[in-house]
Amino acid sequence: MDNPKIIVVEGTPVYEIRAFYRKEGRAKYISHLDLYRTIQRSFQRSRLPIWFTQGFNPHIYLTFALPIALGYEGVEESFDFRLRENLPEGEILARLNAAFPEGITVTRAAAPQKKAEEIEKAEYTLLFSVENIPAEKLLAEFDAFLAQDAILTEKRTKKGPKQIDLKPDLLSCRTGLSGDAVSLAVTLPAGIFKNINPTLLTDAFAAAQGLSLDYRLIRRDAVLCKDGSRFA
Repeated sequence: MDNPKIIVVEGTPVYEIRAFYRKEGRAKYISHLDLYRTIQRSFQRSRLPIWFTQGFNPHIYLTFALPIALGYEGVEESFDFRLRENLPEGEILARLNAAFPEGITVTRAAAPQKKAEEIEKAEYTLLFSVENIPAEKLLAEFDAFLAQDAILTEKRTKKGPKQIDLKPDLLSCRTGLSGDAVSLAVTLPAGIFKNINPTLLTDAFAAAQGLSLDYRLIRRDAVLCKDGSRFA
């Protein structure tokens, strides 16, 4: 790999890699914990020279900057790992993609440029509908819901349920129609300091209207840093 990032562990050079991947189709139903296990097993099948942690219980070094929720598709998700040897990017991609299950595709691999702490927001696309309600009518109701001065809902926290106002968290929001479904493109806070899932917004709308939404798509399109640049 060109311009590798090298750290030295107990006198041995180790190459840090950040892999970017798509998670789509049936793979969106793989939970984060199962995804972690899936990637570990895929590493073993890939026969890459993976670096293991040192100590009493060595294990594969694998970290995620921003885990994606169950049921979400992802366009540019990422995970970090380490290699004992420097390999060309093409070889890393080929070995991983040959080992990964359907729906998970590694699109690029590079040396990490930014830290997880720099992530501040994320862009999402959602498509949803309600049985027996025309998309035009549902869109009008959703737009009216968004126009409120405050959008109160309950968010689960480590200390228990907490009522929050989502209105200030709508960093950008655009609605429209996509066939017979309502489309929502929204940017929300994301990262280790504050993380808002887009379904918190749509589920609040559904609860307020007494509706059951049929989600056609929930997709994270980009993970962004404070300056608006993509996480890299």
